[in-house]
Amino acid sequence: MRTTTFVVLSVVPLLTVAVARPAAGQITGAPVLQNVWATPGIVGALDIGSGSGGSVYAAAGSWTPGSGRFELSGGLGYQRMGGTAGSRGVYGVRAAIPLGGASSTFGFGGFAGIGGGQGKTFSTQDTAFTPGGPLVTVVDSTASTVEIPVGVAVGWRHAIGATHGVSVYASPSYTFFSGGSGGSGGLIRAAIGADFGITSKLGATVGFEFGGKRERGFGGPTGSLLGLGVSYAFSRP
Repeated sequence: MRTTTFVVLSVVPLLTVAVARPAAGQITGAPVLQNVWATPGIVGALDIGSGSGGSVYAAAGSWTPGSGRFELSGGLGYQRMGGTAGSRGVYGVRAAIPLGGASSTFGFGGFAGIGGGQGKTFSTQDTAFTPGGPLVTVVDSTASTVEIPVGVAVGWRHAIGATHGVSVYASPSYTFFSGGSGGSGGLIRAAIGADFGITSKLGATVGFEFGGKRERGFGGPTGSLLGLGVSYAFSRP
């Protein structure tokens, strides 16, 4: 099986994307999607992430040496958070190490990253009814600014002809959150994704993340996340 068939890398922060998320992790607001195979060379991607906490739009890129033994990826974008928080710039970087065979059908690997964005303050209202009438309390909270995901990935792939293919993978992770009024803490999340080789250079990714949640305004995921992306392989060693 040609390893060049699978040109879509986990740069969705989101994507991610990471693809990235929301790139919980590398790009805040996008799913933490990580494939277990890497395409040698330089790959660029455009990614969209969406969830209950808002949407994120990002551009990402990755580099993998000819040996394919590791992958470095990163991205920049902005997150529309909704409500009084508005939008903010977000970023993320990640390193991944494929541990499966270059021509194997099944594979696994590990990854770690860091991401975040400018702190934003949410204002929420809580109404309580009293004998004298309703009492409205305004509560301000600041979103977390740094997210660090560490996880593993397992995947399967199948070639379709000489230049097409598909790979399906799962990437459970633990993400540590720091900053904001929610304080420091961590969540266990899991993501499933699929990469499609449309041509020998063009690919597409779709992914879904679910698991632990944080309260709105603390930063991090408040529910499930969806990520979509397209990628292009610019060069290969």
